[in-house]
Amino acid sequence: MPRRATARTRPRSYARPRSYARSLAAACALMLCAPPAAAAAAGSTPADTSAASTPARTPAASRAGITSGITSGITSGITSGNWSGYAATGSTHHSVSATWTQPRITCAAVGAVSVWVGLDGQGTSTVEQTGTQAECTAVNATPRYFAWWENYPDPESPYRDAVRPGDTMTASVTYDHAQDTYTARLTDETLGWTETKSFPRYGGATNGSAEVIAEAPNRNGSRQPLADFGSVTFTHAAVDGRTLAAASAATVTMARNGVTEAVPGPLSGGGDSFTDTWKHS
Repeated sequence: MPRRATARTRPRSYARPRSYARSLAAACALMLCAPPAAAAAAGSTPADTSAASTPARTPAASRAGITSGITSGITSGITSGNWSGYAATGSTHHSVSATWTQPRITCAAVGAVSVWVGLDGQGTSTVEQTGTQAECTAVNATPRYFAWWENYPDPESPYRDAVRPGDTMTASVTYDHAQDTYTARLTDETLGWTETKSFPRYGGATNGSAEVIAEAPNRNGSRQPLADFGSVTFTHAAVDGRTLAAASAATVTMARNGVTEAVPGPLSGGGDSFTDTWKHS
């Protein structure tokens, strides 16, 4: 549910400007209130949660901001405080897509991981993205899995559909120049559902980057520990219809305070596939 590297200071200051698809209270009703244990165990999404009149925090998976995620080294590799994967920069991009298998986590510790594709965030004040999240808000709790889309700086909006570990997910974000709008599309190939959201381009959006990322998202305005997701393999990853290799996408390694937390492997499958691996929380 974007971002520039090192300890992500991205413009996503969590002083959310205006509500887009729903107020923060509505977002809480869909996502922030913990679902019943039985429903969560079945892989239910925040749509099963109770409504909350006033959100106590910002969205659980508000994408810690691409603009604070990427720091340096477009060709030699990027280091980020909360992203790991591949990012294409240096020109204007209009589409990004990828397929992955939803990773499973356990609640031996509190933490979360978001997996997504998106446009913008590197050097811009917006991010247009969609993906999934797995999180543990308490030790020995039942992991919660859900799907979302976001047009930052608006708050993240969760989908109501279920997501389960092991599900095959396919995501894309596309910019329509004629309409000046974005379309985020997310499909759970295993469960057979597809969600599509179209939304307007904000003034700060420049389509200056495209990303395929595993992220340690924010909660309460602070970066969460990265959940041990093992590894997640992305396939059929494309930027503007080209492979990541053809788009000259750079690696993004998640590291902070001298500790490497997640690392993308080399491109394979003709340049459109890679595996991102957890190293440390």
